[in-house]
Amino acid sequence: MPQVKPKMQGNGVTALRESLIEISRTNRWPLLEALPVTRFLGKSYGISNVSAFRVLNELSDSGQLWRAANGRYFLPEARRLLEKPAMLACLIRRLEHWSQVGREIMLGVDDVCGELERAMLLVHDRVLFRQTDPTALSLSGSDQEIRQSMEDFLLIHSERIRGVVLDELWPERVLARFKKRIPHGVVLYRSTNLPFLGCVSADGQDAARMVVNHAAQNQFSKLIIILPFRGYAPSEEMLDALQAAAKEPFGEAPVVTLDASSSALQNLVAGLRKERRKTLLVATEDNAAVAVLDALRQAGMDVPGRVGLVTTMGSRIALDRSITSAGFDFRLMGAEAARMAINGPLQHLKLPAIFSPGSTA
Repeated sequence: MPQVKPKMQGNGVTALRESLIEISRTNRWPLLEALPVTRFLGKSYGISNVSAFRVLNELSDSGQLWRAANGRYFLPEARRLLEKPAMLACLIRRLEHWSQVGREIMLGVDDVCGELERAMLLVHDRVLFRQTDPTALSLSGSDQEIRQSMEDFLLIHSERIRGVVLDELWPERVLARFKKRIPHGVVLYRSTNLPFLGCVSADGQDAARMVVNHAAQNQFSKLIIILPFRGYAPSEEMLDALQAAAKEPFGEAPVVTLDASSSALQNLVAGLRKERRKTLLVATEDNAAVAVLDALRQAGMDVPGRVGLVTTMGSRIALDRSITSAGFDFRLMGAEAARMAINGPLQHLKLPAIFSPGSTA
């Protein structure tokens, strides 16, 4: 049953003091609700606002009330609930669709929340990401649906949070509508052009240099870039970096985009059978790298003799299969994003690539 608040009314300073002491002693006030303001108390007890404030302040000094940072007075027991640091919010795709990268990122976020003693608010967005297969096209809700999702989040949680970590799938065009409304927002695993947001992304130029140098050192004379599907921001950014780095030593690097059908992989393998040059396949996403490696092995291709394979993501999906990687520390990415969202300042941070030799290149 809802708690019945005592009637706040009397005559004089002494009556006000006794009423407040009785409320504090018996906890006869909703724990998370502030006591009435001085204007109300002054009018109810026939005293000045200044006198009412002095009584409240006196009882706060003696520990019988607690004054919050916003100046309102509460029962002392409310302090342990209301004075906790604001939470860090993580707005990510639905849990069942998390990739290995997502898990590694969230381990980093959890590390920093533990270190800084911050609670984590985990919000799984149900319109942000829909995908039936790791190499299939990802589908999102409409801009209106995604925008409404952010509106709902801010309406419910904005006063309880300090910092928001945003999945890389949040579209720039939608986030742009929330200028100054997202508190300390940090985007993961891609860059952003929005000046009110920070980001922790992969240094694609660093990874591309590693790939091109490795290709040259191992006598590869052709590069082919593999995308999981078009429109995925981290892959698109890596594609630009790879094409720029490869252009001078290798010329224009062809691009193969995998999709839900098997035709792309079949066509790739068929082309490689006819290719006389030693070719390095560069996958921008680990699930795509695994799909390509499986197709090459099923076709009996000589890996890494005639054909090599490198991924520029580098999660456990690839590393556990000994796929050569010029990838990134996603646990560190999550940690840096969480620290930036909580403490600031907002900045555009790029993580350096890490080369992990494998058996595929």
